[in-house]
Amino acid sequence: MNSKNKNLLKKVAPFVIVLLLFVSIFAIRAETVNIGGVQNESVKELYRDDSGLPYFTEIDSYYNYRLTENYLKTGHLGDTQINGTDWDSLSTSPNGREADYQPVIVVLTATVYKFLNMFSSVSLMQVAYWIGSFVGTLALIPAYFIVRRATKNEWGAIVAGVIAAAAPAYFIHTYGGFFDTDMFNVLIPLMIVLFLTEAVYAKKPVYKAGLAGLSAATLALYSLAWSGYTYMVLLTIGALILYIPASYIMDRKDGKDVSNKKQWLKENPATIPAVVFIILTVILLAITVGGSMFESISNVVGLSTSLQSATAGSAYPNVYVSVGEMQIPQFIDIASQSGGTFGLIYAVLGLVVMAALLMKKPVAKAQDKHYKKIKIETTAPKTKNYTPKVKKAEDEVKELGHTFIPGKLDFTDDEKHNNLFLFVVTLLWIVGIAVMLTQGTRFIEQFAIPLALLAGLFVGFVVKYVDLKTEQYPYVALIAIVMVLLAVVPPLMSDHAASSQSVGSTNDDMYNTLKWIKANTAEDTVLASWWDFGHLFTEVADRQVVFDGGSQNNMRAYWIGNALQTSDENLSAGILRMLANSGEDASNTLDLYTNNTTKTVQTLNKILPMDRNQANAELTGSLGLNEQQANSVLDKTHPANTKPVNLILSSDMLSKASWWSYFGTWDFQNQTSTHYSYYPANIAAEQVNGKTFIFGQDNGIVGVASTTNESEGMPMLFAYVDQSKLNKTLNMTTAEDKQRMCKELTDGTGNELIKPHKLTYIDGNRLYEKMVNNNSNMSMIVYNNGGGSYFAVLYDSHLEDSVFTKLYLESGMNTTRFNMTHSEPGISVWNVFEYPTAATSNAPQATENQTNKTT
Repeated sequence: MNSKNKNLLKKVAPFVIVLLLFVSIFAIRAETVNIGGVQNESVKELYRDDSGLPYFTEIDSYYNYRLTENYLKTGHLGDTQINGTDWDSLSTSPNGREADYQPVIVVLTATVYKFLNMFSSVSLMQVAYWIGSFVGTLALIPAYFIVRRATKNEWGAIVAGVIAAAAPAYFIHTYGGFFDTDMFNVLIPLMIVLFLTEAVYAKKPVYKAGLAGLSAATLALYSLAWSGYTYMVLLTIGALILYIPASYIMDRKDGKDVSNKKQWLKENPATIPAVVFIILTVILLAITVGGSMFESISNVVGLSTSLQSATAGSAYPNVYVSVGEMQIPQFIDIASQSGGTFGLIYAVLGLVVMAALLMKKPVAKAQDKHYKKIKIETTAPKTKNYTPKVKKAEDEVKELGHTFIPGKLDFTDDEKHNNLFLFVVTLLWIVGIAVMLTQGTRFIEQFAIPLALLAGLFVGFVVKYVDLKTEQYPYVALIAIVMVLLAVVPPLMSDHAASSQSVGSTNDDMYNTLKWIKANTAEDTVLASWWDFGHLFTEVADRQVVFDGGSQNNMRAYWIGNALQTSDENLSAGILRMLANSGEDASNTLDLYTNNTTKTVQTLNKILPMDRNQANAELTGSLGLNEQQANSVLDKTHPANTKPVNLILSSDMLSKASWWSYFGTWDFQNQTSTHYSYYPANIAAEQVNGKTFIFGQDNGIVGVASTTNESEGMPMLFAYVDQSKLNKTLNMTTAEDKQRMCKELTDGTGNELIKPHKLTYIDGNRLYEKMVNNNSNMSMIVYNNGGGSYFAVLYDSHLEDSVFTKLYLESGMNTTRFNMTHSEPGISVWNVFEYPTAATSNAPQATENQTNKTT
């Protein structure tokens, strides 16, 4: 291969590498389309929409999708406008809320949708399903070229690119079906840093200014893409400011004349980029976000210490402590989710190597620092296509001969200044996000960015060092391949496991329920449930919701949790009536008179179960309000005209009970609470000692057919395994242990089983209830679904008479304030009657609302 072709190959190679990496990583993201988390092909169909595309893999994606629909229909994000402000009328009853949302995801998706439909017919759902995967994978490009520029090495660039695009924390927020702003949270910050580092590298002032301006414009774009953009404002401006004294110290240490500080500053490679970047950033952010920039900066600083606080800026509990992404991560979680153990080790070593190289004095020329000049024994013409080389390289003309001298890894003066800026940026980045990680795993996504760069820098410098020490390129390549594989294989394997086992965030049962609501309820109906599915409700049912992901961290968490955990139907219905018709206004109004949130909550809990006359007597009597004050509260708690309310309960709320009960039982005086839980299990019966026997591996419930009067009409006896022995001293897969449990249940001998506080058994339309053991704090409910199939739930006794238990687990038997209007497998919809006497004659009968339960 001649020199010209080799030069061309060198120029093309980086783009070929990037393309191959892009295709590979995108393919892993695309595996979600197979719904690998469900093995049964017929069941998989439940997780596909009418077009055959899987439902979104993340529930908040439906909010972004609805805003995009609004934008395509109306030209603005809200479904309406109020006084010129985009307004989302379906979120946060009763008035909705401002559609104050970063528009980049909406505008980008709408633009791609319109562009693709110029050539073919593509649905908006298809574009939304895939766009996050495409944008997320693009993150490898800036990471690759940042490290390649700094190290002049492809191997380190590959490591940086793969970790940046495939860090598991980022990957699971950008694989197929995840349509959220996370797609921008690695790509855009890396683009900002790429342009800024290139500005420092550039020699001509006009290039420095232009690249710095491009970086500032990208940061302004980020402000329109993600609400947490301000950490990049602090990082970039902080790095530019810190670079000035750092470079001054470095130059003085290297023996440079820095006595004329004004001249030194003028010649500093970061001076022009810093001035241009800071000025343009302030101007552009003033245009894109205005004064909210300062509030956002304050919020970012506050988040570093406040997310784990018990309360949400008031006496009400902080719902963020229940969000999985806000749980404090363990070290192993940080390592595995940000790029793997080797990636983290490489990153730390990358900082060390960078620091060591920056401490060394610079060399004059890259050629002189490693090799002696080659003696040319044969005269060779210097032509356009041939230039004698003084550095060892693959395209060296072997027949000319040369002498190889092992070299040292050093920086030239320019390289020291350029890499110092990259060192300062990554150091601030990794330390700053490490602080944020004390508040939640959510920030691992941002932590992966400097980790990717530092890991790539380490690999690049090590491979370059080995290359300088030997002429044996196969040896160099072997070391490089091993280092790259150690860094990139773990995150890629984790990514593949996640995408190949993914399941949609909803299914046909929930979707059909919401379509039924849209077709069969009044347009002013308000939907209530726990917050998780709120965005899905508004998108599919086209009805307003009490609680969703945009209104989760406020007093509604307490009130909805209370409505579910209380045993008082009237209180539960009153809470839902209040939230649907006045939201938080009742509490805020009463706070004005009590000046005490604890007193406000106690008063509302007392008056909400009452009718208006009784509530008025309470407010004017024991609380001492005058009639005008009382009516200002009652107009919000007991309005004359009310919206219909539908309460939606679903099987996922069993596993979430630990949190909704925690918020619903919040002690405002002590600002503490207790988690109460349900432990469900599907069980198949078997024969043990000639009797029907069931055992729930997941919850320890044991049942055996009874022939004695002890069951008082129940066909089976039940107990549960002491949790300290479940799956520990007892191995219920063995015939011996099953026989022992069967014997203990039948004749009462043994001490490994505990009788429940309350036992509920449902067989068809018959319900049996019995108080069994006053010393137990756990109760149970067992359904005989027929055919040897049982569904059993062990749960904290605090919840045995809760509204959720009575409605969802006992199908509303003997309830008077709620009536089931629709059900699908694992889902039920309940109409809420307005006042205690409104539905007495229409109370659902015990035999009319039985449904088999499955999870």
